Amino acid sequence: MWMETIRIQSATGKEKVAEKELMVLAREIQENTDSQKLGAVRASRNTLVPGCFALRLFWNTAEPRIRGSALGMNIAQSLKVFGLVDHSIWIENSKKQGGNDHER
Repeated sequence: MWMETIRIQSATGKEKVAEKELMVLAREIQENTDSQKLGAVRASRNTLVPGCFALRLFWNTAEPRIRGSALGMNIAQSLKVFGLVDHSIWIENSKKQGGNDHER
């Protein structure tokens, strides 16, 4: 499993529109996904920074796509009209069998 995170820091005055668009995108993706490989979609906002939002796509594939999915890249591009966008890929650390050490 891997996670794709798309963060947006909206421009001043575009906070409400950016948040609404992110919520609509999250709902549409969840309802219309044809791929069983997309496990979940989550939208959130930062509690301390006004206008800072994130969309997270959780993928059920063994290997992550280094630059992200086509869906994630398209979303990141489309959100640039609202402000600064950061698109990153995350993988979960896994424990070694029989121990508490993390793989490196």
